[in-house]
Amino acid sequence: MRDIFHRWLGALRTFIHSKDSLVYLSFVLLATVIWLIHASSTRRTINMQVPVTYENVPDNYIFTSAPPALLRVTLEDEGVDLFHMRDREMALTFDVTGLIRGEQGEMHLMPDDIRQALMQRIVGDAALVSFTPEELTATYTRQHEKTVAVTYNGEVKPAAQYQLCDEPVVTPEHVHIYGTSEALRGIKSVQTVMTDYEGVQDTFRTKVALQPIDGVRMVPDSVGLLIVTEQFTDKAFTMPIRIPHSGDTTHVVHLFPNQVQVTFRIGTNYFNSVSENDIDAYVKLPQKVTDRLPVQVRSTNPHITHLRVKPEEVEYLIENR
Repeated sequence: MRDIFHRWLGALRTFIHSKDSLVYLSFVLLATVIWLIHASSTRRTINMQVPVTYENVPDNYIFTSAPPALLRVTLEDEGVDLFHMRDREMALTFDVTGLIRGEQGEMHLMPDDIRQALMQRIVGDAALVSFTPEELTATYTRQHEKTVAVTYNGEVKPAAQYQLCDEPVVTPEHVHIYGTSEALRGIKSVQTVMTDYEGVQDTFRTKVALQPIDGVRMVPDSVGLLIVTEQFTDKAFTMPIRIPHSGDTTHVVHLFPNQVQVTFRIGTNYFNSVSENDIDAYVKLPQKVTDRLPVQVRSTNPHITHLRVKPEEVEYLIENR
């Protein structure tokens, strides 16, 4: 077996180094070139699938039978040019303005319109042999319309040392919904899909899809979401405790102590703008005698949060005037 292999290998080497091998290879190369020239000049056909989309469909209409999304197109051209056509992305978009009107009906795009659109996409000398379907049709019906509010559905967790400046804002705040009267009945608002965000810092913008509702079309079907956070810090005031006027002029109330320390959270942008006037620390006199009074605290400033008071209770003494 080894002897046969060596004899074959020796014969191959002899052939490669001989003049006959060069002549043979030259003829092979020449035949290949002739075949390529013939193939490129021969007219051939190619079948393509062309995506079709439709624009300017009125928002308050839906297709009850969808129009075709693909055209099967046959082209004829020389071989090389067809290879270029195969690599070229062809897609058609038809403007249906004026083709949809009334309560319901049928939309028609005629063969001449389709042929003209295809010819504008064909390059070179390629010939359009055929296309199917030859007419694009669809049935449609008008829908009822309603405008409803959009609410954000989710939870926002700011990053450490950050807090929300305000509730997340959706844009637009209202959307149009379309459907049968039965489908729209009872819908007061629509929600975004459940979406949570963690570690939010500063200003965060994104786009969120609306939660689909069976039989209802929403325009738009997504909204912008704006979340604004800010860094916060703590601030404290030592302030007197207020006793609301009760109309009793025969007694005097003494508090021990008569001042408390109020600590709160405030955004760094508003740190220097808050004052004691933004906070009210007070006690309410009880209907029955007790040993101590709880101190209540509140703020009229929306930027002040997480109020804490120390001490939380004080002693009191009521004296006659």
